[in-house]
Amino acid sequence: MKKSVLFLINGLGIEKPGSYSISIDQCMPNLSRTKETSYYNTGIINSIEYRSAYEQFFLGKTYRTELKYIKEQILNENLNNNPTYQSFVQALNQSNCKLHVFLEPTTEKIVDQVNSLIDKLSLTENRVVYLHLLLTQQTVSEYKKMISIVNYIKYHINTTITVGFIIGKDTFTDNPSKDEMDIAKKLLFYCSAERWSNTELKLQSLMESNIPPCKAPGFCATNSCTIDNGDVILFFNTRRTTYDKFIQLIYNNAGGVYKTDSYSLPTYSMIQLDTKFNIPCFSRNMVYDGSLANILAKAAKKALIITAEPNISLVNFLANGLEYVNNPNIQFMKLDYNYLSVPENITNIIDSSIYDLIIFDYHMDVSRTINDLKAQLETIDVVLGYVVNTCVNKHSLFITSLYGIKKEIPLAPYNSETVTIDYQMEIPIFFFDYSYPRSKYVLFPGEPYQVLTTAISCIWDNNELNNLIHPKGIINNLLKAFKKEK
Repeated sequence: MKKSVLFLINGLGIEKPGSYSISIDQCMPNLSRTKETSYYNTGIINSIEYRSAYEQFFLGKTYRTELKYIKEQILNENLNNNPTYQSFVQALNQSNCKLHVFLEPTTEKIVDQVNSLIDKLSLTENRVVYLHLLLTQQTVSEYKKMISIVNYIKYHINTTITVGFIIGKDTFTDNPSKDEMDIAKKLLFYCSAERWSNTELKLQSLMESNIPPCKAPGFCATNSCTIDNGDVILFFNTRRTTYDKFIQLIYNNAGGVYKTDSYSLPTYSMIQLDTKFNIPCFSRNMVYDGSLANILAKAAKKALIITAEPNISLVNFLANGLEYVNNPNIQFMKLDYNYLSVPENITNIIDSSIYDLIIFDYHMDVSRTINDLKAQLETIDVVLGYVVNTCVNKHSLFITSLYGIKKEIPLAPYNSETVTIDYQMEIPIFFFDYSYPRSKYVLFPGEPYQVLTTAISCIWDNNELNNLIHPKGIINNLLKAFKKEK
């Protein structure tokens, strides 16, 4: 039975100018030989951080699905029958409090949903609503698009709404220190931070300072956007994510700021949060059509994901469409190089197992030295060689990455000189499949989630899947694109 194998060397990318060359061809002779006989193209990535890269890979492009869900399933005419919404309205009406809406500005299209919610609330004219923007973009190159989104939000939000704080989502750590708590207190409770009504100038200065948006220190876009006792907080999230560090920064500071432990800060979310706090939500999880779990269910296929033990919980959560479930179609194996270094074990995993899709999930460790990194690549290349030998003339094989890396690390334990590895934005995609002769087919460039759907397309004939493999010829490709548009 033909299968699809994905061999992920996460962190591997195409060297940018100025990057230290690791000489992949010398460290990975199997990959080097494989490059000569494979289809080759590149993928564009928007992340140098594994969680967001995993989200893109296992969920696909989700924003259209999420916005549609919010519009049709939450902000519809039945919203008044939603008990959490009624509690939210009641909290707003108990006093002349402010409403603080926390939002990730990843698309300008979210503005319509925010405006729709505020319109439904029918707030009095003097009621103040602040929209706080949490920046998630992880590379400096994304500032241009992000500035456009922020400008659009500022000039298209309801007249009753004012942009308040703007802050990188990763500015604070998951377990904030005392210093971080103090910084957050000054920003969130006293507006004691830089004020930039012209947000574009501030964002441009951050770009020029090479500070990624997700790490941007907080600044205020207006005056008096403080969180006061009795105010209501809403996380306008489009997916089941976590805001625990911000909730913690607010809750743990509130008692000291208000000089009382009996403060009231009613907090809500649009979609159920992945949180340790008790945060009421307007709606639970949505169904992601493009998630691995959903595609496998439709195709009646099974997947095996081989990953490091600490990653299993996260990968399971994302692969199942942001759900913590025990899915019989998705199984996991702990990444063990001693086991995988035996060729017969690789053959058993691929040829003799019940799984149709096998994903080897490896992460380049850049926490030590260049010499250590080279040794890691040599180790994984041995496993890759066995995988290639098993797949040749039998199965589809993709070798690629989900995210790049950029980091300064020493050359060796005995040489403290640091060099910069820069593999941002572009990743290689190598593809092998005997049933797609190179004289007749071509591999298009794409994004990581398209590699997953392409791999599944190799074992499940479904025209609705996004496929990077196209027949050669302009007419064939135009017809294929036209069908997708319809």
